Amino acid sequence: MIHILAVSGSPVKEGNTEALLTEALKVTSSDPEIQRAIFNLSELAITGCQHCNWCLKHQSPEKYCAISDGMDDIYPALTRSDVVILATPVHIGRMSGLMANMIDRLRVFVYGNAHRGKLKDKVGVSLIVAFLRHGGLESTLSILNSTFALFNMIPAGRGGLVLSSLDGKGKTAKGIRHMVLEDGFGLSSAKEAVRRGVEIAKIIQAGKKALRSA
Repeated sequence: MIHILAVSGSPVKEGNTEALLTEALKVTSSDPEIQRAIFNLSELAITGCQHCNWCLKHQSPEKYCAISDGMDDIYPALTRSDVVILATPVHIGRMSGLMANMIDRLRVFVYGNAHRGKLKDKVGVSLIVAFLRHGGLESTLSILNSTFALFNMIPAGRGGLVLSSLDGKGKTAKGIRHMVLEDGFGLSSAKEAVRRGVEIAKIIQAGKKALRSA
């Protein structure tokens, strides 16, 4: 069984980032061996890490962090996951503030006395939405893939880079709310990133099973 955790980091409910994530996940819908957990940060209150160092000594299997908020459900889903999909809009050349807050709170997997290192070998997939072609797609992708590497996760290839305006020129079409769905090339890259993430996770599972039986 492959467990996918998918997170939309846009503050806009039912906006382009959520639409992209929903569309990209469709490539997994026919596989009965895949379970999906989806979180929209637009619906959750998540504060940034306070660097209080509570997690260094006081973590338990049930409690990851001193702060109790929207991360309470995300933490155990992350622990169970094999594939982590982070979808974010580009805000001023980087990921959204909501996504940054969530990632900062993953410090509990680096220093925590009970959950340290539990993101190791999970596969990370980056899905990026930008309004303009040169509006920060590549820089945001680099940041997310570097973040995965810092947690000893495995980034899945080039990620999905999708535009939310016509040809990335800042123009929209009347009557179309989700412009990301009009970017055929971008959608293909997002779907391929998800497929590749699942493929790598299956390879890792098979490899670990082989090592245990060797």
